[in-house]
Amino acid sequence: MKRIVQWMLLLILAFGNAGAGRAEIIPPYGEGQIGLQAVVLCETLTVRQQPGASSRAVRTLHYGDRIIVQPETGGWAACFLSDDVDGGRAGWVDENYLAIDPAWYRTEEKTPVYAWNDTSAPRVALLDENTTLPILKTEGNWLVVSLRGAAGWIWRQDSAAEKTERQDGERFAATILLEGMAETVWYEHAVNDAMGIALDFDYESLVRHSEPDCEYFISRYDDAENPLNYLELRYYAADAETVAAAIGEELSKTYDITREAAILEGAGSCICVDASAEKGRNTMPYLLQTVYIVPTAGGCIAATAHCTIESAEGFGARFHAIMNTLTVTNSPA
Repeated sequence: MKRIVQWMLLLILAFGNAGAGRAEIIPPYGEGQIGLQAVVLCETLTVRQQPGASSRAVRTLHYGDRIIVQPETGGWAACFLSDDVDGGRAGWVDENYLAIDPAWYRTEEKTPVYAWNDTSAPRVALLDENTTLPILKTEGNWLVVSLRGAAGWIWRQDSAAEKTERQDGERFAATILLEGMAETVWYEHAVNDAMGIALDFDYESLVRHSEPDCEYFISRYDDAENPLNYLELRYYAADAETVAAAIGEELSKTYDITREAAILEGAGSCICVDASAEKGRNTMPYLLQTVYIVPTAGGCIAATAHCTIESAEGFGARFHAIMNTLTVTNSPA
């Protein structure tokens, strides 16, 4: 999926002596029932009747507008103005002027933006508290953002190093996007030393079942013996490519699958295998499965997010948020 590393947002408020700002990181919303969230980056963006610059203009979007898109080949995306798959469709827009499904940064206090990744660099802006904007790029503890007419860097005080200091079972508040709205939830930190992983899960909605080589997170509303909405992480001694091929072959017996490279915030590069449609029918299946295969030094972690189509924007978004907290702490023996 193409990501546009540009963002125009007028947030230059005032300059001061604030240091590194504390913030909450909101993971990407992920695939909804129709498509992906997107934000308009340019001053005006023409919605066209068909994909192509010569197609008739049907309406105009403006900088900062949020829409839903279905990216297609050729750089054009089907544009929806609501989650109504029929009535919400507006036309086609050029992907080059969109930020598609970014992660988000929400400040908890006044936060300076620097000209480059150095706290001694000139400040180009000071963001007020409770400001939310998309994350375009990360380099260590630095986040790259783009203000109108200038790029900027933010020092992230809540660094990955601080997160690894949390103990197994420690609970804390965090924010995620659910059905297009930011929601504060309570997370519990889970560590599995045998698997060599750590992650954070929404314990108010999910029940953890832990084994030496597997972690299960099952909906509190499901039958634990036969759940429909769950996230399963399992360690394999084989390499990620081998495991991804085996999982893809098995899923392809029932589903039309897609496979692509993906990046998780905490674990980095992975392989994503998605069961997107019932085999030969081009229709969404009742049960959706997305498998993330994360390589480790000694093998890989295969994480299966399994949910019903009705809960894709609920549990599906929660599972995607959990996967973005996953870190590989060491390689199992």
